[in-house]
Amino acid sequence: NIMKRYETSIMVKPDELNHHNTLFAGNGVKHLVEAGFFTVARQYKNVDEIVCYALNDFKFLVPVKNGSIITYIGQIVRLTTSTITVYVEGINPLDEKVHMSGMITYVIVDENTRQKKAHSLSLDECVDDKEKRLRQYANCFFEKSLK
Repeated sequence: NIMKRYETSIMVKPDELNHHNTLFAGNGVKHLVEAGFFTVARQYKNVDEIVCYALNDFKFLVPVKNGSIITYIGQIVRLTTSTITVYVEGINPLDEKVHMSGMITYVIVDENTRQKKAHSLSLDECVDDKEKRLRQYANCFFEKSLK
């Protein structure tokens, strides 16, 4: 399997703002989770078997103003037998600032029994240093959190 980067963009609208007139954190997380889901769905293909399991290491780095365009870029960075972890960044394509980032882990379940099941995905060779760093970061994060 070739682990591609997938992009989806949104425009921040007034109904998504908080009392600071910037993107409400809950809405930022919602978009990150959606982008992660889109990434897994494009690789795994069966949306009925993908369930969000955990949100990991989310960071909001730069406030997002009303009217901003944010492009969410998702990439699979870690696999176990039945889980798929995606790293997602929310970037303003006009100035290339990273506004938020985090990892989302999805579990694959049987459509009927809802029990975890194995997926057939495998990580390919890293195409660049960033991908290598992200995979190492994900592995280190989970090694620490599982202790």
